[in-house]
Amino acid sequence: MNARSARESRRGASADRRPGSPAWVPPLVLAGLIVIAWAVSSALADSAVYPSPAEALESLWSDLSSSRFLGSVVDTARVLLLSYGAAVVIGSVAGMMLGLSAFWSGAALPLVYALNSIPKIVLYPIFLLFLGIGDMSRGSFAFVSGVLPMFLIMVEATAGVSRLHLKMSASLGMSRWSLIRRIVVPSVLPSLAAGMRLCFGLTLIGLLLAEMFSGSSGLGYELLRNLSLARVENIMGQVLLIGVLALVPTLALQQLELRIRRRYEVTP
Repeated sequence: MNARSARESRRGASADRRPGSPAWVPPLVLAGLIVIAWAVSSALADSAVYPSPAEALESLWSDLSSSRFLGSVVDTARVLLLSYGAAVVIGSVAGMMLGLSAFWSGAALPLVYALNSIPKIVLYPIFLLFLGIGDMSRGSFAFVSGVLPMFLIMVEATAGVSRLHLKMSASLGMSRWSLIRRIVVPSVLPSLAAGMRLCFGLTLIGLLLAEMFSGSSGLGYELLRNLSLARVENIMGQVLLIGVLALVPTLALQQLELRIRRRYEVTP
C-alpha cells in the first residue's frame, strides 16, 4: 500500500511538471473569438454605424499612414512608459519601506485606501490647475492612477513577510539593507510581479482619460476627435490598436509573473 501511494505521488508530481499550453494562449483564443463574434454580428446587422473588423482595420491602416496620428501614438507610448516606470519604482520602494513598520503602515494605510477609492477623474482638474495642459499633467495623472495600487500591494506584501524570518535576522544582527535584500525582496517578488501587471493597465487608463479631457495629442485625443466627427470606423480601429497595445505588455508581464511565482513562491 505504501509503495502504491509512493508511485501515485510520483505520477502526480510528474503530471504537475508536465508543460501544458502556454498561459498566453487562452487570452489570444478568447480575443479571436470576440473578433469572430464581432464580424458575425456586424454582418447580420448590416448597419452603416456598426463597422466590421475588416472596415475597422482598413481605417486604422489609413490612420497609421498619417504622420499626425503616428505622432499621437508615439506621444502616448512615451508618456506611458515614463509614468509606468515611475509608478512601479516609487510605489514598490515606498510600499516596502512603509510595510516594514507596523506602526506607520497601520497609520497610513486607511488614508491611502480612502484616497485610492476616490474616482481619479474627479481629481484631474487639480492636476490641470497646478500643472497646466500638457505632458506634465497627463503624465502625472497616469502616474497617480498606477502608483497608489502598486504602493498598497507592496505594503501588504511586505507586512506579510514571515515574522519568524524577521526575528531571526534581528537576532543575527543583519543590517537593514541586508534584511531587505536577503529576506524582504525575495518574499515580495511574486506580489511585485502581480502589482506590475495591474499597475500597467491602470496607468494606461489614466493616461487615455487625461488625453481625452485635455490632450492636444495622444490616442485618447484621437478617440475624442473621431467621436466628435462621428467616424465610427476610425474609432473602432483605434480601439483595436489600444487593445493590442494593452494586451501584448499584459501578456508579457503575466509570463514574468508566472516565472517569478514558480521560483520564489512557497507552496504547501
